Amino acid sequence: MLRIALGDWGFPSPFRFYPRGPGYVVTSFIFDTLVWKNATGVIPWLAVSWESRDNGRIWIFHLRRGVKWQDGVPLTARDVVFSIKYYLKHGWQWKNINPDLVKDVKALDNYTVEIILSRPMPLFLEEYASTLFIIPEHIWRNVTNPYTYTSPKAAIGSGPYMLVKYKPGWGYVLRANPYWWLGKPKFRKLVIVGGFTNPRALAAALAEGKVDTGVFMGMAYKVVEHLLKQHPRFRVQKGPMYFVVFLGFNLRKWPYSSRLFRVAVAHAINDTELILESMGSLEAAVPGSPGYIPPYSKFYNPNITRYPYNPKLSERLLEKLGLRDVNGDGCRELPDGKPFHPLLVTTTSFARDAMIVAKMLRRVGICVTVKTVESWKQLDAIARSGRFDMVIMGHGAVGNDPLAFTWYFSGRFGLPWRNETYEKLVEKLLSANNTREIYRIARELQEVIAWNLPRIPLYYPNIFVVTRPGVPVHWFFTYGGIDGGIPLPYNKLALIELNTHSTR
Repeated sequence: MLRIALGDWGFPSPFRFYPRGPGYVVTSFIFDTLVWKNATGVIPWLAVSWESRDNGRIWIFHLRRGVKWQDGVPLTARDVVFSIKYYLKHGWQWKNINPDLVKDVKALDNYTVEIILSRPMPLFLEEYASTLFIIPEHIWRNVTNPYTYTSPKAAIGSGPYMLVKYKPGWGYVLRANPYWWLGKPKFRKLVIVGGFTNPRALAAALAEGKVDTGVFMGMAYKVVEHLLKQHPRFRVQKGPMYFVVFLGFNLRKWPYSSRLFRVAVAHAINDTELILESMGSLEAAVPGSPGYIPPYSKFYNPNITRYPYNPKLSERLLEKLGLRDVNGDGCRELPDGKPFHPLLVTTTSFARDAMIVAKMLRRVGICVTVKTVESWKQLDAIARSGRFDMVIMGHGAVGNDPLAFTWYFSGRFGLPWRNETYEKLVEKLLSANNTREIYRIARELQEVIAWNLPRIPLYYPNIFVVTRPGVPVHWFFTYGGIDGGIPLPYNKLALIELNTHSTR
């Protein structure tokens, strides 16, 4: 048995998991994709081989023979064709699938699928083939609303583990799939639990043997250091999160809608000081870049507008906006003389960051009120509804998936940002014919983001996975993240014993 500290992320069907990275990862233990990724790149999975034609407009996948669903029914090309058409019809809460993207999909025989796109897509493997969960036609063909379907059959996939129990607010029990087709699951049972409200609680659970493995974001670096001092035999692995923690603004309200205000705020924040004070070491995180993409990304643009720490300049810009301290209390007022106390909302995960940012803003006369909520789900709801002035939150898929530029500012993580130049570049990105062109446009997009500054990236945390000694699992960090951006080390490859011919 392996006990993973990950928590409850919704019922693990492709249409019901909560659309954050952990929800996708749990579901990936149960369901499979055409291809998968290891530490170095894309590998065969349900498809044993593939080829593309016409610059990636036509894709042909050759399926592995002998694969069965967890109820023993064979998996064939019909299931793949059905799955793609089903997602196109019903949409997917996890990743937007443009219905116009797929011109045709058909089974050439029981184990060959041809997908014809409406345009060339050189990154189709990374964007869709390694992401889209294949579902069994014999279960889903009569389901008219997949988002309300919670029958136990909805959790029948082809993956190495199958659902035994799901308890909302607690987590999951999975067991090894007896029909698993790619080697052997390492564990007879997986227990995936939550309830760890903060990093110290997770560290205590690891120390007491209540869980076998857990992850800590860079913000908890001090907790990891302390845990290792007490338990030096614990294994720790560090990796990039492809995750940004940002300061967002309510762009529907003045002065947050003013670029000048956002620039003033950027000059008031010392991101290196923030990391050191919050986490204790630059090992914990990488300082933010105004272009939104971290320096370790293969399409990072270093030639963008910068906003170095300069509180004097920040004060001058605020004066230009008419934000002045008229009563001498150290806090600026609005141009009409009314109090100006922006509401800064965050989760308990980023509460320390929020207090440090509030202290930095107070130095230039911006006196914020900090409000914390317990969960990411609560913060997501507040950010999408606009019930904030500023917000500290974060998300993944930053720096590893260039097509993620299509949704960074769409409203998925706060209010949407509209910019004509940005949107035209996104259109060009989607029609690019090769990877080189995609990366060039990605660098141009960073210039637009850095100049307009709809959000201020504060830092990119690293991630640390801690595993108790003697636990026979060796996690690794997936190339570009699971599903092109999820930084968690819980790749299901680490949970199976592969046959020597298994990925050929």
